[in-house]
Formats: sequence, C-alpha cells, structure tokens
Amino acid sequence: MSDRPPTREEVAVSLAVNAASKPFNIAVAVVAFVAVLLLGAPAVVALLVALVLYTAAVGRTMFDGDEAERVTRKHDDGGASEPEQQPDPPTT
Repeated sequence: MSDRPPTREEVAVSLAVNAASKPFNIAVAVVAFVAVLLLGAPAVVALLVALVLYTAAVGRTMFDGDEAERVTRKHDDGGASEPEQQPDPPTT
C-alpha cells in the first residue's frame, strides 16, 4: 500500500459503494417495491418507485457528513475495519 493520500475519485467510489450497499437503503427499495405491488400497481411501476426511493436513500447516505468521515477514515487506514468499542467494565 502506498503512502499517498487517496484521490477524490477513489474517495467518491468508496462513498458510492458504501452508500449503495447499506442494508437500510436496500431495505427501502425492497419494502417500496413490495408495497407498491400490494397496492395493485404493475411491476414496472413498482420497480420505478423502488428505484427512485433507493436512489434518494443512497444520496442521503452518500452526502451524510458523519458517514463520509467514517468512510474516508476507513479508506485512510487502508481498509481496516473500525475498532469495536469495548463496553465499560462493571464498577464494583
């Protein structure tokens, strides 16, 4: 791994992949698709509604400052996962 800072394109790709793969965003698309189908709309309409809502959810995640900071920090660390926070030890 080189010591050079990531380019804007590398960070943008990391942000986009992170946002597109968030479980919440995927759930939004699936729930929207099923809900529109249950309302009796054709599958094409349900797919379009789900795609629009998924795109909005991905955009919300991609432009969230805290999320961008976390992804950038993870990218700067060479892809290492975030350290898990240890619970406070019990006091006696």
